[in-house]
Amino acid sequence: MSLHCFAEAAASKDTSLLIDGWDNFKSPVTTDAKYFLLGGTALTALFYLTRDQTQSWQEDMANNKPLGSSSNFGDLMGKQVPNLLYAGGMAAAELFGDYKMGYRNASGMVSATVYSYLVTSALKYTIQEERPNHSSNHDSFPSAHTASAFAFASYVGCRHSLSWGIAAYSLATFVGMSRINDNAHYIHDVVAGATIGGSFGLGTCLAENKRSTEREHPKDEVKPSWYVVPQDGGFLGGFNVSY
Repeated sequence: MSLHCFAEAAASKDTSLLIDGWDNFKSPVTTDAKYFLLGGTALTALFYLTRDQTQSWQEDMANNKPLGSSSNFGDLMGKQVPNLLYAGGMAAAELFGDYKMGYRNASGMVSATVYSYLVTSALKYTIQEERPNHSSNHDSFPSAHTASAFAFASYVGCRHSLSWGIAAYSLATFVGMSRINDNAHYIHDVVAGATIGGSFGLGTCLAENKRSTEREHPKDEVKPSWYVVPQDGGFLGGFNVSY
């Protein structure tokens, strides 16, 4: 009997994880993150359509490299380093401390990062845009570094205080600028990456908030029922709804 109950509990948990995972994946279009997605998509299209007008600015930045060697830091931060540090730190805070939201925050960051990576990878190998430095890798659109950085920034910005959000978004912006500085991406590549990552980070956070609210305050179950009671000279019937 106990093994049967354990199996049912495990199956229920697995089903819940699958539902939560799917909920996070579609969150860029099912939560208010859709406004971030729509705005970023429009901005990406604008920069693509005006690429001839912005080309000289991009070439000047790539040639002059105003970020200098600090762009190496941007390259590193775009390789999911802050995402992993955050997820590990949150998990450790709950495992070894008394922070009750650590596992949720770690799971949310991992979800936003993984989904951003999957979407950017699919677009890269579908569109196969040549990079501005004319490398043999035709995977310029969109910028995966920027997507990873903005997945981190938008999740942190949604989950924590304003100061942490400003710091995270500043880091993500620096990552995006470093990709242009290094002549690795066009402007529209960077904006597209920021849109994808930002949508998943913000959407995942908002989806988690909604699920937490629903689980803490489940909707009251409505139970209708009929009743019949004897009365003098007959019966009295009625309809009852309990909450």
